Amino acid sequence: MRKNVLLLITGLVCAINLIASSGNETAWIERGKDAVKTRLKDPSSAQFRNVYFHRGADNIPVSCGEVNSKNGFGGYVGFQRFVSAGKPELTFLEKEVSGFNTTWKQFCK
Repeated sequence: MRKNVLLLITGLVCAINLIASSGNETAWIERGKDAVKTRLKDPSSAQFRNVYFHRGADNIPVSCGEVNSKNGFGGYVGFQRFVSAGKPELTFLEKEVSGFNTTWKQFCK
């Protein structure tokens, strides 16, 4: 499954690579944050830290960082890392992906 995730990111992000090259990094970061929010139970509670723009494997533009948000019981769950290529379907949260460290190292380090 991890290989499928990486192939999906690589294939689809290449198609939007031109968008990132023509826009600025701040806009790309905000797009990544918006995509992360769509994946959360309570998007309005999202707290971000250590968010940055990076060109990972194969020069793919991504937003990397950490997000904390409330769960269904109204409590914050703690910060988790994320990688986002600017769309919800290309956004991966640490607690949702097995082998997330590999994805993080490939796209965010």
